[in-house]
Amino acid sequence: PDVEATEALGAALAHEVQRGDVIFLRGELGAGKTSLARGFLRRFFGSRTLDVPSPSYLLHFTYRGGEPAPPQCKDPKVIAVPESRENAAAEEDKTGQQNGAAVAVPIQVSDFSLVPGCDVHHVDPYRLPEGKIASLVDFEAVFMDVALVEWPERLGEQLVTAERPPRLEVCFEGFGPQ
Repeated sequence: PDVEATEALGAALAHEVQRGDVIFLRGELGAGKTSLARGFLRRFFGSRTLDVPSPSYLLHFTYRGGEPAPPQCKDPKVIAVPESRENAAAEEDKTGQQNGAAVAVPIQVSDFSLVPGCDVHHVDPYRLPEGKIASLVDFEAVFMDVALVEWPERLGEQLVTAERPPRLEVCFEGFGPQ
């Protein structure tokens, strides 16, 4: 399939989710993970032109629409980290902590969402050492809303077991030009 078909699959999935659903997106670079997320988010928030960049560099985007999120949800963050995983690991080794800035940047999308008051989190820990993102993102809050997670194998064992979190896994295999 092409980008349009992948986005259409994401749009179809958007109609099936409810608060607390987690979708893992597995596949090689360029396989279509962000394209599926783009179709999902555009349909979920009713915006055909919503800009949905890959979260590979900022790690975590929170998209908001509809009613305000329930008060028990903490304010999720967009995290910025050094440009390469190797540099991040090297900086962490020297100082004992991650040398990245955390800034609360929720993205207000529209007044509409398929699940009113529910945020959608788009997470991509690809550039970090396995398990590191657990110390940067409040996954307890993320998993209370809807989560799209690219490169879930990098979340680490403290976040992912065979049973936890309950999730749908979408696996991409690319054929032809990527």
